[in-house]
Amino acid sequence: MDMKQREHRSAGVACGLALALLIAGCNRPAAQSSLGADLAPFAKTRNQAIAMVTDAKRTLDAASINQLMLSYTDLQEKSNAYAGFLVEAASAGSFDSSKNDAYASQLRQSIDGFNVAYAGLESGAMVRTKSSSMWLADGWLPSFAQHVQSNWQRYHDAAGVTPGGGSIAAEIKSQTVYPNFEDIATESVRAGR
Repeated sequence: MDMKQREHRSAGVACGLALALLIAGCNRPAAQSSLGADLAPFAKTRNQAIAMVTDAKRTLDAASINQLMLSYTDLQEKSNAYAGFLVEAASAGSFDSSKNDAYASQLRQSIDGFNVAYAGLESGAMVRTKSSSMWLADGWLPSFAQHVQSNWQRYHDAAGVTPGGGSIAAEIKSQTVYPNFEDIATESVRAGR
């Protein structure tokens, strides 16, 4: 076999391998690849809340920090309850749209309560408006809840690929679960999410 034939053969093997990998990648459920993008508003709000609490812990007095802890704890509970519902929904055989709407509504109310508490505690600062970067956005929740409902079957199918929906559940938890207030000083804010 001469050099040209070896090169063509090697190129053919490489193309065949690349095609096999591409086909294998295409057979992977779309839900796993787009889940991060779908959870982005949830993760962005989580990371912003952590940044706000971190800033407050550095700048506010102890009494103000304790007040902020109360509103953050409510935010944490509502957010983590919704995250738990998302994990459960991905692995369940049916989807409860009324629960989805209720969790989204409760989280939105909690975000609004946190914003009011945070704005009220800023000592000597102007009261911020919703356009401020130090105000947690909540306008994404209705469309997020609708998107979850519309795409539930896709997530459910992807969760069935692994025993117990492990990778889907792990990704949902890693991007949505709020840490305890006491642990925030050690929690790093994930850039770009």
